[in-house]
Amino acid sequence: MADAGEIVLAAGTPDHADVRAEGIRALSRYVTFGLEQCLERADPARPEFVDVQTTIRKYMGDNPDQTYFSASVSGDRSYRINASMADAVAVEIGVYAGSFGSSGGRRLVDAVEDSTLQVDPEGGYELLLTPDPESGNPNQLRLDPDASSVLIRTYFTDLNVRLAHPRPTIEAIPSGGPSPMLTPEQLRRGLEFAALHATGSFGWWVNQRKKVPSEFPLNAFLPLPDEGDLLTPENVRYLSGDWQLAPNEALVVDFDPSGGADYWAWVLLSHWGETVDWRNRTAVINGDTAVRRGDGSVRLVVAHQDPGMPNWLDTAGHPQGSLSLRWFRSHAPLPTAETQLVPFDQLSSIN
Repeated sequence: MADAGEIVLAAGTPDHADVRAEGIRALSRYVTFGLEQCLERADPARPEFVDVQTTIRKYMGDNPDQTYFSASVSGDRSYRINASMADAVAVEIGVYAGSFGSSGGRRLVDAVEDSTLQVDPEGGYELLLTPDPESGNPNQLRLDPDASSVLIRTYFTDLNVRLAHPRPTIEAIPSGGPSPMLTPEQLRRGLEFAALHATGSFGWWVNQRKKVPSEFPLNAFLPLPDEGDLLTPENVRYLSGDWQLAPNEALVVDFDPSGGADYWAWVLLSHWGETVDWRNRTAVINGDTAVRRGDGSVRLVVAHQDPGMPNWLDTAGHPQGSLSLRWFRSHAPLPTAETQLVPFDQLSSIN
């Protein structure tokens, strides 16, 4: 980790003391996740779910409306998961091989979502991960020999319900039994993998931002190109772009969600891919929380201070970052977004 801070200080990153301070903190959060994922809960014979996105752990473009639970697995045994999607909009479960910190990257092995998953009336479900799944069984996922993790994404539109969502459980078949004492070799490997996981993941996010062509306009939000390296679910499409505001400016975003989606949300991120502290600021506006205009369209306002208008996304003082629309499970075209950059004190006069 000695040189990891250079990711934050490298050419092309913001030359702004506060932004860089937040970048170092973001990297430290990746380290805490790496230690938990790669050292404390790394044994696929005795797996446990790690809460990837918390109120202070913001990993690779978090969404406050979603919980992300990850566990280590291997392809030489099976696993039973028990979880709940009570009061949730949707759930997706994916098995992955590799990692962002590995030389080969990460690969999606198999996945299922609630539209085909068998869920009981209370929202509970059981899922089997196995090298030999039964054909036609929706509650089984395939494990390849190089499988390394399983990730459960659950969508909500109420933050209080999301915060109360219980952690799922996972058990290995056969069980690995109680954990033995940690060996020096396990400690060394765990610390090394934690560092690689942290720097590889954080570096991947920063480098993704650097790949955005310079001709992409600021404060405009276009369909997100995805050549498969983002590993986004097939049923999620995105508008995405970078925003940048002076202290006295505001960004107005108009779009029409009337085409319909099971879930949609605009999520505001800092340069480092973190939402602001959404316990006391608004970082996400979704289909249930948005205030619509008479024609059904929605107007968002991105600003450094409260504009006294509906659908304010709070920058918390960040001068720049990214904004994306997550358009989930819809046969309708991805909406377009019209934007206006205006002086803050002229917001009330715009059309």
